[in-house]
Amino acid sequence: MSAEELDRITAQLCSVYGQDVTMGQDGVRRLIRIAPFELYPECRPANTAMLVVLDPGQPKPQVFVTPGQLLTNGRAPRSSSTILIGGESWMQFSFNIPWSDGDNIMRFLSAARKRFKLDD
Repeated sequence: MSAEELDRITAQLCSVYGQDVTMGQDGVRRLIRIAPFELYPECRPANTAMLVVLDPGQPKPQVFVTPGQLLTNGRAPRSSSTILIGGESWMQFSFNIPWSDGDNIMRFLSAARKRFKLDD
């Protein structure tokens, strides 16, 4: 992703989430924490902290949530693991959301959120 794309995504997230956004840096990666981030009422918990990582070396944003997040069926997502980013533990999980420069980050986060409604 280009520097302009990182700035565009950052501005969009700050515009939508306002005070719920905390910014950080981990090397060249931009870390954007959104807390609280609403999932579904059936999830445990129903909201979480979400970390959006914008890495100039990656083709699309990366999304992580607080470890221990459960799906609407009460189970942990399949193919999930804990990873250390910026000195904090985050849960990574498998999903494949198409992304092209200029796409709407809110659509992307909405698709990631839907991952927690799945039964696996």
